[in-house]
Amino acid sequence: MNKRKNYILHDPTCCTEEKRLLLVNAVRWFLDRHKMQLNEFKGDFERVNVRINAWQYKDLKCYGQCYEWEHSDQMDYVIDVAIDQSIRDTLATIFHECVHLWQWERGHWKGEGEREACQLQYELADEYWKSGNV
Repeated sequence: MNKRKNYILHDPTCCTEEKRLLLVNAVRWFLDRHKMQLNEFKGDFERVNVRINAWQYKDLKCYGQCYEWEHSDQMDYVIDVAIDQSIRDTLATIFHECVHLWQWERGHWKGEGEREACQLQYELADEYWKSGNV
């Protein structure tokens, strides 16, 4: 049986407090929405680190990316997001990358996984926005 997981978010450091909260809260919302995050920490669970990095587009050379980072017998994830875009586009980008994390975690990945991520990114951004989170 797989261990339950607790996703530990590591805040981006190179952005304003407002952008930092936008990114972290959006990822937390995504994890809760997809029932990925533990809400109580009893029993046996695995810690999974999710590092969020805030970039300028010119430095990242794309709007976002998500990748696995294996170290010392543990798999973690890194999400890079270009924050010099509109709030809605920033949210769509962070949710696009969260879909990739979700794909890895549930072992459901077809091709590059882009079709599902592209299909869901603005749906999730708009749902998040309409729920009063922005």
